[in-house]
Amino acid sequence: MAAVTKLPSPSARRIYPRVSASERAKLRFRHVREETEFQSFCAKTAPGEEELREDVIEKPQTDAFRHDVHYMATHISIAPPDSKLELTVRDTRARPMPASLGPVHTALEQPLRAAALERGFAPPGHPSDEFYDAAAARAPPQPVPDITQKLENEFLETIEGSCLTGEVEPELWGQYAKRAEELLITMPIDRILRVLKAFVMAKYRGADLLNRIAAELAREIKTASSTRLCQVFHWLARAGIRDQTLMSLMGNEALFRLSDDFVLDMYLEVMNAHARLDLRNPRLVNAMLREMAPFFRDLSKDQLSAVAPLTVMTLFTDEARVAYLSRCAELNLGLPVRMTQPEVLKQLRLLEDCLRLDYHPTTLPAQVQIWLQNLRQESEALDNMEPDPLSPVEEDILRVLQQEMDVAVTGCFPDGVLTLHLVVGKTVLQVMDEYEDYYVTPAMNPNNAQRQRLIRAESKLRQRLIWRRGWRVLTLDADEWKKLTDDIFKKDLLEELLVHGQKSIRP
Repeated sequence: MAAVTKLPSPSARRIYPRVSASERAKLRFRHVREETEFQSFCAKTAPGEEELREDVIEKPQTDAFRHDVHYMATHISIAPPDSKLELTVRDTRARPMPASLGPVHTALEQPLRAAALERGFAPPGHPSDEFYDAAAARAPPQPVPDITQKLENEFLETIEGSCLTGEVEPELWGQYAKRAEELLITMPIDRILRVLKAFVMAKYRGADLLNRIAAELAREIKTASSTRLCQVFHWLARAGIRDQTLMSLMGNEALFRLSDDFVLDMYLEVMNAHARLDLRNPRLVNAMLREMAPFFRDLSKDQLSAVAPLTVMTLFTDEARVAYLSRCAELNLGLPVRMTQPEVLKQLRLLEDCLRLDYHPTTLPAQVQIWLQNLRQESEALDNMEPDPLSPVEEDILRVLQQEMDVAVTGCFPDGVLTLHLVVGKTVLQVMDEYEDYYVTPAMNPNNAQRQRLIRAESKLRQRLIWRRGWRVLTLDADEWKKLTDDIFKKDLLEELLVHGQKSIRP
């Protein structure tokens, strides 16, 4: 059997090393000495309450008063001031000026008046030397001299006579434009409108004069009557002057006068102008539509015909558009077709094309749909629309396509209310005229290589309708075509345009 190890008894006695009293005294003395040394160390190094700070660079609160103890026990006394003050003045004007401080230019050594006289400025006693007189500034403007008014009347009679006789040569009206710029500054608003009307009827293409007329009109708008204000709207739209500043001023004036002396025909004229110039004045348009809403059912045939299709499609809201078309259907406007004026019929057919082809999600009443359908059927059955003739540029393009390129091209192709020019297959070449297809804006400076040219709203609507009929539209600027003097370059331009699509020769 294996040997069994015997465990010691729990009550067995153990022997521990004994500590003498002397050793206990030594340990107690060492502990007391260590505590004393630590306390003395803390007393030397640990900061006090007044020295505690949140940041290293922060000064203690008592730092600003640390030197006060030196002055608390002493008496401060200040000697009384003397009763006499002595000032010593030294005159240095007689001393010669150092050469380093002399004038840099010889003109600085002369008096200002002498220098001014040498340069041809005003002599002494000239009104430019007088101080500003507020009373004279508030005085009413002096009347225009009689000789100036005579020159203005003669100029107006000359340009209006040239319009009546058909003298619209660009060279002649270029001279008229230079003379007009000299006389516009003293003309009142009625004469400025006569100048604008004459240049619009002559189809003058100078943007500088038209912008100058717009600037002169901006000064006269505030004092113009409401009737004159509507005339300005009309002729600005006819001229295509798209000046945002001028239109904002006129829109604000019209907004102030809506409840005073504006009649319904004035509302229609102002809205047509905004639609043709493709400008938006939300406050004015919303206010006019709100004022016109109760009167749509009372419009006459002449008032309905005065509203441009562009206004109905772009400015009218859905409610106003439905109310206007309902009134047209109620009066059977344009029916019967053979008894309607050609201009009114063309306008109504254009409106019908816009409603049928252009995208406007307006739900029309059944009465309006029947009226539009009858108008379209009778117009197509009668078909008495005369096609628009070709312009000289379009005739030259037609000659090059037929004689130089041997391309099958149709000069005029009537497509409903539209007359398509220069039709090649399913492609339509549209010549963009500088006067009829582009706005006149302040950015149309001919000297600017990157001048801004904005297409008129009527031209954009025409291109959109042609495209929705399934045609391919290619545009060509008339001014670019006139720059080409050889048929070879014209042929290359047309080939590039027909084969590769839209192309511009402008840099």
